[in-house]
Amino acid sequence: MYGQGTLNTGLTAERGPETDNAQHKGEQLAERRVLFMGLPRSGKTSILKVIFEGVLAYDTLSLMPTQQRTEYRLLTGVTVYDFPGIDDYSDTQYSVTNPEIYAGEHTSLVFVIDSQSDIQSSLTTLFTLMRVAQSVNPQLPINVFVNKVDGLSDELKQDIQQDIQQRVTKNMGYENLNVAFVHVFLTTIYDQSIREALSRVVQYLVPKHGSLETILNSFCSKSSLDK
Repeated sequence: MYGQGTLNTGLTAERGPETDNAQHKGEQLAERRVLFMGLPRSGKTSILKVIFEGVLAYDTLSLMPTQQRTEYRLLTGVTVYDFPGIDDYSDTQYSVTNPEIYAGEHTSLVFVIDSQSDIQSSLTTLFTLMRVAQSVNPQLPINVFVNKVDGLSDELKQDIQQDIQQRVTKNMGYENLNVAFVHVFLTTIYDQSIREALSRVVQYLVPKHGSLETILNSFCSKSSLDK
């Protein structure tokens, strides 16, 4: 499990080129990578634009659906990839002959779910991705961002998070998949939750991240800085 005191560090990034489906089939991705996936309009691109490009949260309301894969190269050596929304798993770049590209070592999957939309459709796609991914890498970290929770009561947020956690756990148990590496986060672009969640995901891929976190926590404490 990820630590609870993870700092929002290492989230400064350089945006890489956009790549269409035909170009990147069979292409090797960066060695250490975070893959953002989800249904169209789930909010994954908005999350990354707010964090890495400084776009204001309210300005993301007019964003067009993502058509090409975009990458963000972090100073920590991790690359974050934003994939187009999944309309049909069997007819997109996600269904590839070499799933190791997407689920190999040093990979972490982030699947974004719109908490105010069709959660069941999102979970159906997520279960398919998990089945394929864990057939290649049973220890692949799968991070579910339950997004757009702004405006929901704390009680409703917790109910949705618990319901998704239980449904994921039940499905993985039924298919004999490893649930130990699944993490569920509540996120919204209107507060720090997206940065805290992504920071935990990224730091898990950084070598000796535990020691680095301890040092940074100590530095912030002695310097009276916010984490």
